[in-house]
Amino acid sequence: EQRSTSEAHLGFFNSQASEARAILNVERSRFFPELSIGYSRQDILPLKNLNAWMVGVSFPIYFLPQRSKVKQARLAATSAQIQADSNIRELRNKVLELEASLRRYNESLRYYTSSALKEADELTKAANLQLQQSETGIAEYIQSIATARDIRRGYIETVYQYNIAALEYELFK
Repeated sequence: EQRSTSEAHLGFFNSQASEARAILNVERSRFFPELSIGYSRQDILPLKNLNAWMVGVSFPIYFLPQRSKVKQARLAATSAQIQADSNIRELRNKVLELEASLRRYNESLRYYTSSALKEADELTKAANLQLQQSETGIAEYIQSIATARDIRRGYIETVYQYNIAALEYELFK
C-alpha cells in the first residue's frame, strides 16, 4: 500500500527537479541559432514618431563554453532529481514514523484511561484513609501520593506527545 503524503510537499520537491531540467533545456537551446525581432518608437526633437523594426539572427560559432554550461546544467539537474527523490523518501519515512508513534501513544493513552488513572485515584483514596485512621506514617503517605501524581503526570505527558505527533502527521499527510 502506498502511503499518501502531502501533495504540497511532493509538488515542491518535484518542481525543484523540474526547474533544474528546464535550465538544462535552456542551456541546450543555446546551441541553435537565435532569431530576434524588435520594434521601437522614438520621439527625438525635431522629428517625432520615428518607427524602427529590427530583425537579428545570431549563430553560435564557438561551442566549448556552452558545452561546459550544458554539462554543468546536466549535473545540476541530476543532483536536483536525486535530492527530490531523497526528500520524498524522507517525507514518506517521516509519515510512517509518525503513524507508528500515533499508534504507540494511542495504546499508552488507552492504558492510562482504562486502568492507570483509576489506580492512581484508588491509591490516593487509600493513602488518605490510612493516614486518617493512623494506619500509615507520613513517609508512606507522601510516597503513595507522589506515585499517584507521577501516574497523572505520565498521562499528561502522553497526551502532549500524542497531540504533537498528530499535528506533525497532519502537516506531512
